[in-house]
Amino acid sequence: MIRVYQVKCAHENEIEAHLCKKLRLTKKDLLSWAIHRKSVDARKQKVLFSYVIDCEVRNEKKYLKDKDVIIKPDETYHNPKMGNKKLLARPIVAGFGPAGMFASLLLARNGYNPVIIERGSNVEIRQEKVNTFWKTQKLDEECNVQFGEGGAGTFSDGKLTTRSKDSRCTKVLEEFVHFGAKEEILVDAHPHIGTDSFVKILKNLRKEIVELGGTFYFDSKLEDIEVENNELKSITVNGKRILCNAMILGIGHSATDTIHMLHDKGLQMENKPFAVGVRIEHTQEYINRAMLKEYCHDERLIPARYQLTYMASNQKGVYTFCMCPGGYVVNSSSKNGQLVVNGMSYAARDGINANSALLVQVNESDYGMELFDGLKYQEQLERKAYEMAGGFKGACQLAKDYLSHTISDAYENVLPTIETGSVFVDLNNLFSTEVNLALHEALEHYERKVPGFVSEGAILTAVESRSSSSIRIYRDDGCMSNIAGIYPSGEGSGYAGGIMTSAIDGLKCAEYLIKTFDKDITS
Repeated sequence: MIRVYQVKCAHENEIEAHLCKKLRLTKKDLLSWAIHRKSVDARKQKVLFSYVIDCEVRNEKKYLKDKDVIIKPDETYHNPKMGNKKLLARPIVAGFGPAGMFASLLLARNGYNPVIIERGSNVEIRQEKVNTFWKTQKLDEECNVQFGEGGAGTFSDGKLTTRSKDSRCTKVLEEFVHFGAKEEILVDAHPHIGTDSFVKILKNLRKEIVELGGTFYFDSKLEDIEVENNELKSITVNGKRILCNAMILGIGHSATDTIHMLHDKGLQMENKPFAVGVRIEHTQEYINRAMLKEYCHDERLIPARYQLTYMASNQKGVYTFCMCPGGYVVNSSSKNGQLVVNGMSYAARDGINANSALLVQVNESDYGMELFDGLKYQEQLERKAYEMAGGFKGACQLAKDYLSHTISDAYENVLPTIETGSVFVDLNNLFSTEVNLALHEALEHYERKVPGFVSEGAILTAVESRSSSSIRIYRDDGCMSNIAGIYPSGEGSGYAGGIMTSAIDGLKCAEYLIKTFDKDITS
């Protein structure tokens, strides 16, 4: 079997003919073929689709001389072999975001009967609590857009894109399809699920884990750990001590109280660079025109998306991230007195607006060298945004007014979508001089590159501060922390950024737990 790249054609029914032409292959020598990946190539005068095709051919060796042809990699997932260290009790998975979801699934499928603890509620109750917050601004600090079944990814665009070349990518996508995602995510170069579909997937995944012997405890917070001779011995959840010597730690990047507790108990961690900024919001119709030009009404291509980068004169990288076509800006705060925003869209991506994070990279030169200085920087920024907005309303400013240091007094052709409401502020007073400089330069550059990016009434909403963790928990080559039995995993531990990489990391940590521990429990 071979894999062929850059098979380009306008319609799917033309693939076989173009494949044969590219390889100079007769149809009788083409035994079978299937689409591996599909993307859009609109760089020339007409729209083409670029396919990666897996095919079986006669005399395959002669085609390997082509630079676009390789032997199809073996992407079969193989379960890890079980170790021999004894479990004191059933393994714990702390946190049920993407890392915890896939770690729990693998453990359950291999007979380890995991116990899953999640400080937030199950997704049914969580949806009610989040909707109540968006309508009333009354926040539940234990169950919100950050905490609860599915993690922060539940209220997002559900993007499954990743730059990772990890072989587990295929496994993750196949599991999403197994639990209810559309099969097109297996071939789409920019797959997404949407928050509404993600909820259905969560319920199906939870059901299978329970049927395989897993147990869920929602509204259950990891409060303490007991360590003896540098090994995990027990944990405390909602005041109850639970025997445990194997735990996957997938607590997410917003569980700062848990992070401090774990550090106090001896878990080694360090600062890591992260990013802060705003959500920028346009009409989707403008984005379609700006990105697709004469193809802006082509149903195969809309809603359009974009990805932009810029290196500022102060050497700070600025980039768009988590772009949500046809989406909504949402309040994703998890603490009273702190304002955080994010982006979300539904599977149909049929909202009037598009939004994206617009982020500036920050590091210890911005916030200090001491451990948790980055965390403090995030929290100070979120508190300041909350104060400027006078509560949980979005802190907003027209992009062009931000550049001219003018507080906006009216929206133009773009209306904000944040459900908690909005208030006009001068975002220049929120960020540091260095962050403002980078954002100003980037917006001016993007306006030149994509006319209208600023001037077409674009809205900035603050503050986007939780795109990644500000700390990284130490772990060795076997994914184990300096405390034996604890496997830091996912975005909150500093090893992932998004649904896909978090899910992959959850699988990886569960694999190492299985390779270390026997599934039988010491009596």
